[in-house]
Amino acid sequence: MILGMIRKNESFKTIALFMLIAAALFTAPVFLTGEGTEELVEKLPGVNEGAIEEHEEMAKISMIIIAVTGVVALIGLLARKNAAVAKLVFLAAAILSLASFGTMAQTAHLGGLIRHTELQNGTATNEKENEEKEDDDNKAQQKEVKDSLKQAERTIKKADDDD
Repeated sequence: MILGMIRKNESFKTIALFMLIAAALFTAPVFLTGEGTEELVEKLPGVNEGAIEEHEEMAKISMIIIAVTGVVALIGLLARKNAAVAKLVFLAAAILSLASFGTMAQTAHLGGLIRHTELQNGTATNEKENEEKEDDDNKAQQKEVKDSLKQAERTIKKADDDD
């Protein structure tokens, strides 16, 4: 869309408008299947229900923005004959398409967090740090036990020498 506006290429702009309308139309069934998918996924082990809710809320926002983008793109197709209106509509469609991209990307990211809990709040890093700390603690305990055994051996040896 932006390239078509810069180059003043009507074909690019028209294709972009059709693609935005198609994106809006194809997004609707994806959004509508989300509730059924939630019912299937929420009971699986390792699924974060809080992430499901965040994903669902962001999906609603994304759906609204892409729907508005599709309507503006349709208006753009119909208003191509009026240059002044078309220019404003193309600009609005371009801005809305960027907003749609951003919200869809965030929705996808939140969807990934539903199952991949290691991505949340640096949990993977924290788990690794905890494992390393446990390893260090275990090594320290083992050293203490070895030192105690050596001390006990020395005490026994000294007692044997004294006898």
